[in-house]
Amino acid sequence: MSNIQIDRRGFLKGCSAAALLTAGTKSYAVLNNTSAASQDTLVVVFLRGAMDALSLVSPGASNSNRAAYETARVATRVPLTGTGAGLSIASGQWNLHPRATGLNTLYGQGHLAIVLGAGQKQPQPVIRSHFEAQSNLEAGLGGGSGSGLGWLTRHLGSAGLPTNVPVPSISMGSITASSLLGSNETITMNSGSDFRLDQGNWPWNSNDTDTVVGVNGLVQVLPSLWQSSALPIAAAGISTLEALAQFRTVNFSTYSASNTGGYKPSGSVVYPGTGFGSQLQNIAQLIKKSVGLRIVTLDLGGWDTHNEQGSPVNSYDYFGNQVQTLSEGLNAFYSDLAGDSNGNYMQHTSVVTVSEFGRRVLENASGGTDHGYGTVMLAMGAAVNGGQTYGTFPGLGTNPDGSNQLFEGADLNVSTDYRQVLSEAIIRRLANPNVYYVFPGYSGYTPLGIFQGTDLPPTNYDAIFKSGFESS
Repeated sequence: MSNIQIDRRGFLKGCSAAALLTAGTKSYAVLNNTSAASQDTLVVVFLRGAMDALSLVSPGASNSNRAAYETARVATRVPLTGTGAGLSIASGQWNLHPRATGLNTLYGQGHLAIVLGAGQKQPQPVIRSHFEAQSNLEAGLGGGSGSGLGWLTRHLGSAGLPTNVPVPSISMGSITASSLLGSNETITMNSGSDFRLDQGNWPWNSNDTDTVVGVNGLVQVLPSLWQSSALPIAAAGISTLEALAQFRTVNFSTYSASNTGGYKPSGSVVYPGTGFGSQLQNIAQLIKKSVGLRIVTLDLGGWDTHNEQGSPVNSYDYFGNQVQTLSEGLNAFYSDLAGDSNGNYMQHTSVVTVSEFGRRVLENASGGTDHGYGTVMLAMGAAVNGGQTYGTFPGLGTNPDGSNQLFEGADLNVSTDYRQVLSEAIIRRLANPNVYYVFPGYSGYTPLGIFQGTDLPPTNYDAIFKSGFESS
């Protein structure tokens, strides 16, 4: 038994049956190379339900695709002028949805980039099932079915992450994102206040609020049980408590007159009062705490707009509500981190949005849009070359040879593989060149120029024998 090694993250996995905390049981020698890992944080926002790209970013007045767009869209159209007019960008080539004012501000400041025609590019079979497409995307594949590991799990395993990073990865939500499937580094929680061990006969923080004399919580009981033990689990447990202690005193609620110990965003920033906004606020707070965050995932669902998608012209605008939630949340997140008195945290934080596929170009008879193919991706950060669009728009009409530009005559095509965008973030921002391991079957990577950073030659990765030997 003397050869057994148990680290802090392994201990967390073993003692948290409630699945609020999970962490790894072994590390490879390559992970001890602290210079190999970037200190940056990548936040991946999944717009679940297949976001309608042509409503978020519609052809503008000077775009040759405008006429085809107006023919296909009536009930869901974003107009050029008048009530509900889109926000003109890129010299009139494109319009952002009018409710995307926060995104428009970031775009104008050069902090937001838009990738056109993005998606799960052929020649792999096109997937129109939400479940299968989401699974495939989070596995990091180009088509077909998923696998046992998520793409972010492969990144964490190949990035040279130091073993002493307290909290390398967080999945915001009630269950771990599939992109982190198989990760032994990830904490899963709906909010920052979930980072606790409420198990056994004691709650976590009994002493903090309990009025019963002599009642202690796990945070007081566990150290006394482990201090005198020589077993490996005791050392791991003590290390775990030290990590948890970083969160114990953090007040994740918003500052107010009645909660003066709460989190106070930078300047006059106010996060929207939505679940999405609250999670972004928690993420910003943890980034400022310097707990070692490298990866964060969170979802914004509700984009499956088959019926009554709404229009910015009318009082009912369901899609607009979704856009406003996204726009206000990301704008607050950027402003909070960029404007902190301790420095611009957005210089080391990047945000990327993904969606499993887009919507049909032609709206349906129910005032909505059905499952399509191509969509858009957004990239946000101080190290993003924003204020411009990337990729080639596939078109809504016909090619010079008379062929239809739409995929299968109905959908916006995919011209940019989503893995190309994510690979650039991994290489340039997270300093991990192993993108062909992160995305199995992907090849031919070239940067689009979205992110600032150093270009490393894209490579594969031997997950077991990269350094020749396991350290454990």
